[in-house]
Formats: sequence, C-alpha cells, structure tokens
Amino acid sequence: MKYFFLIIDYLIPILLIISYPYWKKIANGPINNMTGVRTENSMKNQENWRKINKLCGKYSIILGIVLFIFVSVVLYFNVLPMEWNALMLTVICASAFVFMCIVINNKFNK
Repeated sequence: MKYFFLIIDYLIPILLIISYPYWKKIANGPINNMTGVRTENSMKNQENWRKINKLCGKYSIILGIVLFIFVSVVLYFNVLPMEWNALMLTVICASAFVFMCIVINNKFNK
C-alpha cells in the first residue's frame, strides 16, 4: 500500500515535467475543442492558440519541478498518514495546474 500512495503522490508532478512535447504538439496544431488550453483568448485565433499552449508547456515543466520538490518535502516530514497525504497532495497539485491555466489566460487578457 505504501508504494501505491508513493506513485499517486508523484504522478502529477512527473506528468507535468514530461508533458512539454505534448504541449508543443498541441500548440503547433490547429485550434480544437478537445485538447489544449481552451479559453476564450486561446481560441480567438491561431497565434493566440500557439502562444498560450507553448507557454503552458513551459510553465508545466517549472510547476512540475516545484511540485516534485514540494511532494518530496511533505513526504520526508510525514505530516499526515499516507492516505491523507495522498489526498492533500493530489488536491494541491491539481489546483496548482488549474491556477497555472488561469494565470496564463490572465496574462493574455491584458
């Protein structure tokens, strides 16, 4: 059970770190309603789509590294039981990704 929660804790940061080629592929492709950062600004034109999705790729690497370090620190100090650690870290990592998308969208609002 310990290794299951360890995998769960590190899953989101690792996926964020290795997702840059995926974001680059999305950015260079056509605007679509299925993948990528789909905000009002990003779907206005192809140039915005490209810029926003490439920026999301760059930020995802940075966010993934920061979250990887954060998860390592939390697991090192073993603040809560492993089930609660996994839940807390999953919520924090998912919220950080949503916050990153909001920051990127607001950057292009100005």
